[in-house]
Amino acid sequence: MNKLLLVCISLFAFASHSQTLNSPESIEWDEANNRWLISNTGNGTILARSTAGVLSSFVSGVPSGPYGIEILGNVLYACSGTTIRGYNLTTGASVFSLNVGATFLNGLTSDGVNFLYATDFSGKKIIKIDTATTTYTTLATGLAKTPNGILYEGENNRCLYVTWGTNASIMAIDLTTNAISTVLATTLSNCDGITKDGCGFYYVTSWGNNKLNKFNNTLTGSPTVVPGTLSSPADIDCKNGSIEDVIGITNNSNTLSFVTVPKPAVIIVENSNVLSTTTTFQTYQWYLDSVLISGANSQSYTATLNGSYTCVVTEGNCDSTSNVYSITTLSNQNFGNNNAIVVYPNPSSDVLNITGNEFTTIEYTILNMLGQEVFSATKTNVINNKVTVPISNLEKGNYIIQIKIKDTLKKVKFTKM
Repeated sequence: MNKLLLVCISLFAFASHSQTLNSPESIEWDEANNRWLISNTGNGTILARSTAGVLSSFVSGVPSGPYGIEILGNVLYACSGTTIRGYNLTTGASVFSLNVGATFLNGLTSDGVNFLYATDFSGKKIIKIDTATTTYTTLATGLAKTPNGILYEGENNRCLYVTWGTNASIMAIDLTTNAISTVLATTLSNCDGITKDGCGFYYVTSWGNNKLNKFNNTLTGSPTVVPGTLSSPADIDCKNGSIEDVIGITNNSNTLSFVTVPKPAVIIVENSNVLSTTTTFQTYQWYLDSVLISGANSQSYTATLNGSYTCVVTEGNCDSTSNVYSITTLSNQNFGNNNAIVVYPNPSSDVLNITGNEFTTIEYTILNMLGQEVFSATKTNVINNKVTVPISNLEKGNYIIQIKIKDTLKKVKFTKM
């Protein structure tokens, strides 16, 4: 009876221990099963973490490591010392094992079809694994910088990898020529993981600043430090979503961190017919009634016509369309109690007449339907509160005439016949 109790207590202790973080090294989002997978180098296990944050055992008894992990098809592959191991994504059963002649396998990525790419940290190699034939090829050896986390980029036919040490550059290997190049020199040190969000921005973990560092989608310039302190952050992965992405991070302090990255969402606000977005973006394009406004590429746009305005913005590789904002205050009705400004005839083929109450100076500008200025003038010493504006040289179509008398501004839509 006592022996049975002791066995039960031992089994319970082992089960509890196997479901806790123990030197987590790598994290991978499992889209098919809506969970995160985490490699535990401290006790040779791989854990599953539900979206509710509950940890459970997925794989145990990994002989070495595991370090980098990567899902390809229905298999979770793992770096285990000199060997790439694979586990059925549903059952956790061992289904793949290949010794690739490495010293210390660390980073792992895939092309999403058939091939894995691994970094040999100590051997300073990059290795390609054919999972269909269970064979491997060494693509690069004797690397000048120690390779760590690695990321496949099919659109650029390369793998990016981050490096250990000071001034840890982001490097690339061309998958056709196997040529190694420096993509971006950084002032970061001891970089561990690299991933990419749905908009094409890159993220790198660094032990030097204990931060997640965000780079633009062209990998140029200095990174932006993502708020929050990490603890010797290791490998990372990105969960892509329609509204937001989530970056999962493993920490050497036996913790996980998750950073939410919202997708671009644009909202238009208005002040005195000046439309603007509440947030800055990389590019802007304004539309009126779903028609592109030429040259309207700034965060703000001054409306010259009544109608429904939208703005399409881009952030990296993502774009987003704003809410529809309607302008109804631009009309032929007078505004301003001291100046009853009237424009006639409308439509017209040769002239427009402008009349008002008690004015001697007037400024006016004619705009086309794209908001572009086609003519402007200032008249002084006006007689009898009337000005005639020639329009015979204009092409037929619709225009706006913007009139300023004293402190009153009026915009009138007219048609040139």
